Amino acid sequence: MSDDIWDVLGLAPTRDRDQIRRAYARKLRATNPEDNAEGFMRLREAHDEALERIRHDWMWDDEGEDADESGAEAGGAPSLVLDSTSLQTLLRTGRIAQAETFAPQTALPPTALCDAATPEAEELRARFDRLESLLRAAERPPVSALEAAFHAVLNAEALDEIAVAAAVEARIADLLLHGLPRADPLLAPAIDAFRWRRNDLRFEPGPTVEALVARHDFVESRARMLKFDDYTRKVVELLQGPPSAKPPLLWRFDPGFDRAMKDMLGRIGDGDGALAADFDARTLTLWRERYARPRLSAGMVAAIGSAALLGPVFGVFLDKGLPGVIASALAAPTLVLAGLMAYLHGYLRLKTAWEDHRAWRAGILERTGWWPLSLALLLASALLPDTLASAGIVAGLAAPILAWTFITAAPLLPPAPLHHRLLAQVVPFAWALTLPLFDIDVVTQPVIVALAAAAAVDLRGGALSSQVWHTEIGKIGRVVGALAMLAAAIALGVTAWRMAGETPPTWAPLCVAGILALAIAHRLPVAILGEDIAKMRYYGMFALFWIIKGFDALVGSWLVTSSLWMLTGMVAGLILSLAIEARDRTR
Repeated sequence: MSDDIWDVLGLAPTRDRDQIRRAYARKLRATNPEDNAEGFMRLREAHDEALERIRHDWMWDDEGEDADESGAEAGGAPSLVLDSTSLQTLLRTGRIAQAETFAPQTALPPTALCDAATPEAEELRARFDRLESLLRAAERPPVSALEAAFHAVLNAEALDEIAVAAAVEARIADLLLHGLPRADPLLAPAIDAFRWRRNDLRFEPGPTVEALVARHDFVESRARMLKFDDYTRKVVELLQGPPSAKPPLLWRFDPGFDRAMKDMLGRIGDGDGALAADFDARTLTLWRERYARPRLSAGMVAAIGSAALLGPVFGVFLDKGLPGVIASALAAPTLVLAGLMAYLHGYLRLKTAWEDHRAWRAGILERTGWWPLSLALLLASALLPDTLASAGIVAGLAAPILAWTFITAAPLLPPAPLHHRLLAQVVPFAWALTLPLFDIDVVTQPVIVALAAAAAVDLRGGALSSQVWHTEIGKIGRVVGALAMLAAAIALGVTAWRMAGETPPTWAPLCVAGILALAIAHRLPVAILGEDIAKMRYYGMFALFWIIKGFDALVGSWLVTSSLWMLTGMVAGLILSLAIEARDRTR
């Protein structure tokens, strides 16, 4: 709108919010939205634009605050919220007793207004009683009647007094909170009328108003979900029903319903606050208890069913006849069920016990000891013979390390994108798997199993390990660790150069395992490089790959040239991290 907003409000340009509100209330009494919808919209837009201009004019706001302070010093009425006794005295006599005390907005109890002595106070009391009776009626009133009663209270002449308006605002907030969910249609008008907006820097709500704003956001988001999501409609219908209502059997095994129920319970939270107003309290309690217990989810049941279907197919491929098919059909779902039971009654219980009783007082080794153990297992696996039994032994040793990692290492928030975390695992795996393509038999089965376990440990707890490295280890310890890794990289480079020849030496698997372990370990100090330098390093490694392809023609051993390529990238990263540590003046 243009500058005629002041003409619409019947007010000279002003910086006083209270004058704008009083002018809007006076005009609103003479403007019926049903008879003059266009005039009502122009009045509303003028009111909003006048307040918006004040909110964006910081110099104006400062002057207004100075004016408020000078008015208070001159004896003006303070814009504080009265308690219920002061409000009743004000409505009876038209003035505030000097002995009355002030209370915060949320401290007002839900008591009824007293009989009024002045016509304005009597009018306010009657309109407030009308709104209260509608919210507490046995039958749900029409939304139009609620909105009409609410706007009637806002249009009362008694609200021209600042103290009365502030006190009635607090009483309305308390009434709306106790009138949920019937008061849901009034949340948006109340937020708009009283300027309960989180994006307003001056908005400092108490618990009552904060609960109403949270309820309004929840109702709006739920309405959008109900419009587009069938599962949400089913969940809301179930939670609003009695505890005896049971979901159909198909719902219980539907992963979509399970996801929607968990999401809704997470949005509502614990307790029976404003967000749970239109749900049955007993039904909510039953569903919360159900999801608090270890249980087979719909996805787990689907996994067992899929195993039961795929088991016979696997038995046919084994070509063991009918007994083989039957055995596969029984073994597949049994193994899946056993794994799920171990997850529910083993892993989840241990993780809960760790988080509740140990995590807050555990030391560095207890929280991240799995990381060096996984790398030590990777080195030790190169010493085992290349047999399936050795791979099984490594898998058995890796299982408790993985369990230790997943129990103690909670993902950091916010988590890095999955493709960023997987990128760090791709290079070691890609290099190890390309060696057999060149008929280089140095990557044994135990090394592959140990590499997979180390990569899983790094994927789960690598961010936590980096955080501990840079926050809980002193600068001297970080520099010594980076120097040790740099020395190991140089030593491995010299060792790799000695592997040149048609037949790799017997100790070649140990050298390859050392390079793989260092590829994972060096990411701790190089995490300080930042994303831009890390990208440049990856681009440099890509360019170096084609240069080293020509070097491979001179050496005649892809094992040697690719090992040197891997180690060159690590050395570059470690040198850069040491340079940054040297420039850093902190501990």
